[in-house]
Amino acid sequence: MTPIILFAVLAGLPILNALFMRVSAVFLFASIAIGNFLVIYLSDDVTLALNAFTKGQYVPMITQLTLLLSPVVLTLFFLRKSLPKSKVFLHILPLVGCGLSVAVLALPLLPSAVQSQIFGLPSADVFQNSQDLIVSVTAIMVLALMWQTYRPVEGKHGKKNH
Repeated sequence: MTPIILFAVLAGLPILNALFMRVSAVFLFASIAIGNFLVIYLSDDVTLALNAFTKGQYVPMITQLTLLLSPVVLTLFFLRKSLPKSKVFLHILPLVGCGLSVAVLALPLLPSAVQSQIFGLPSADVFQNSQDLIVSVTAIMVLALMWQTYRPVEGKHGKKNH
């Protein structure tokens, strides 16, 4: 698979799936963060357990990618159509950030030969130098979106006007 196609798949699939399945960027970003925590704290133990049953040089990579992407896939499946059509437009930019965040977190997990092919692309040095910026700006956009769209609404049982 050519490097540009692999990068497009890593970044584009979460974006397109979230848009078509109407999943909130807030929940998608939370699942990306949870997947990253799973990679950090569980991947060594899971890889050790899997090595008892299978041998192969790609077991750690597959384990880490599975731990990173499984919360994202489950979020897309269980929360599909949870975002009203009227709010999809607000989520487009944070969803793009979420897709780029998936690519930022998944690229270091790939084999070094694939990484060098991807980072050998003409515009890849810009992406490589701005990885921390991508994740932090996405986090800020998701927080702003959460604060704006998930505020409690005063209903029938709100304050009494006397």
